Amino acid sequence: MDRASASGAEGRRFDSFRGHVSNNPTSKRTYLLRRVAVFGVAIFLLVAFLKLLAGMLSPDSTSVDSAPTPIPVATPAFDCAANTPLPQSFIDTWVLEFGAVDFNATVIDLVENCVYSMGDSVSVFPTASTGKLVIATGVMELVAAGTLDYASVESDLTSMITQSDNSAADRLFDVIGGNDAVISIIERYGLTATTTGGAWGTILTNSVDQANLLNQVIGTQTSTMPQAQRDTLRALLTKVNPDQAWGAGNVTIPGWTIAVKNGWYLSVPGDRPPEGLWRINTLGYVWDQTSKPRWIFTGYSNTWATEERGISAWNSVSTQLSNSLGIR
Repeated sequence: MDRASASGAEGRRFDSFRGHVSNNPTSKRTYLLRRVAVFGVAIFLLVAFLKLLAGMLSPDSTSVDSAPTPIPVATPAFDCAANTPLPQSFIDTWVLEFGAVDFNATVIDLVENCVYSMGDSVSVFPTASTGKLVIATGVMELVAAGTLDYASVESDLTSMITQSDNSAADRLFDVIGGNDAVISIIERYGLTATTTGGAWGTILTNSVDQANLLNQVIGTQTSTMPQAQRDTLRALLTKVNPDQAWGAGNVTIPGWTIAVKNGWYLSVPGDRPPEGLWRINTLGYVWDQTSKPRWIFTGYSNTWATEERGISAWNSVSTQLSNSLGIR
């Protein structure tokens, strides 16, 4: 090999090293394969990216790290009958102990929305001084409507509720319009068993109607009574003379609040029968120490041999409620 030939060979090797020899078939094939591989990888990555993006936007996509969706657990309905605070065994013992004859009582569990009863729910009784709640309802409605100045009736209303002042009740009964006002209240508040009786103390009613009325004028049940007037009436009913706060007011759980109004009257000749027996009636609304409504208790009867027996009988029911509803 001469110098020129050797020089040319060396030149070709140099060019081959730099990758610029165009007449090398092996280099062209490698170049094409690399191009195809690059494009293939690029297409694969693009497809993978698009699939990932679609999965992120899909409403059905679920992150691997996300917490599983909890399955709702239905809470079984509260069994009112199985959890009655007034079991038949208590009622039977109560009737025998106090000689109860004609009576009815209603308890509304305001936590579980259960209603319980004792006695003959159809019977009606004269209200005695619990009729003052009806009068107070009429007064509060007139005040709410702006047709009566509260300052002009505040003294009588306070005495009627907290001291059970009959003279104050007579004056306020006239202020609200007497029996016509009572009829109007009966209709507005849905008191289906209540009728007028000539005077506020002889309005005929039962425990169911009075429980519903109480819930509508100081409780949470919807009615035409505005909240401001509910608050005023509630404040008065929680300040009843302690000597008159028996029955539904006989709740001794510390820190609890009770709104109460009672009625007591010895029937005399000429009154609605039975004569010579006591009408002992009670109604009350109970809140716990957090101001949460707990229960309403109303009781009516006009066949008690003595005032003390009737009061003790209703006290006993309140004690039973405190020991059952009061510890739930």
